[in-house]
Amino acid sequence: MSYNFSPFPVLETERLLLREINLDDTKAVFGLRTSKDVNAFITRDIPKNLAQTRGFIDSISNLVAENNGIFWVIQSDLNGELLGTIGLRNFKIEDDYAEIGYEIHPDYQQRGYMNEAFQEVLKFGFQQMKLKTIEAFTHKNNSPSIALLEKHSFVFQPERIDEGFEDNHIYKLVVSD
Repeated sequence: MSYNFSPFPVLETERLLLREINLDDTKAVFGLRTSKDVNAFITRDIPKNLAQTRGFIDSISNLVAENNGIFWVIQSDLNGELLGTIGLRNFKIEDDYAEIGYEIHPDYQQRGYMNEAFQEVLKFGFQQMKLKTIEAFTHKNNSPSIALLEKHSFVFQPERIDEGFEDNHIYKLVVSD
């Protein structure tokens, strides 16, 4: 099975709009991706300026256009503010598999926003994309991320190692037919 994300699938929850990223999001995405708190447990290149952030947004837009990943910004229904991001990628079509990744600005943590977005993206992945397995890679000390995964029935895979990121733990959710 291959995926087609055109038109882009906008998702809504009680308090959130999950929509396609665009260049108007550059400043907010820069703030998110340069946050020391957000990056405390993530190993990645941190943008040095808005131009690098625009490059990141372009790369995400290309990933979606090529149907190799789906990436939403999490926006507040109340005030339109960008709270975080969430996405599915690294598809293994033959295994109906994807990885989920997510981040939320510290100002919006511990308010249930990521739980709402996470639930909607899982529903999309399993119902619309017909995925059978979704995995998450999270730092072993990122207790809020681990709690979110466990709340959604992800199971720690102690026998697996994230090559090059030995401090990460791998969690898996499999749906049965």
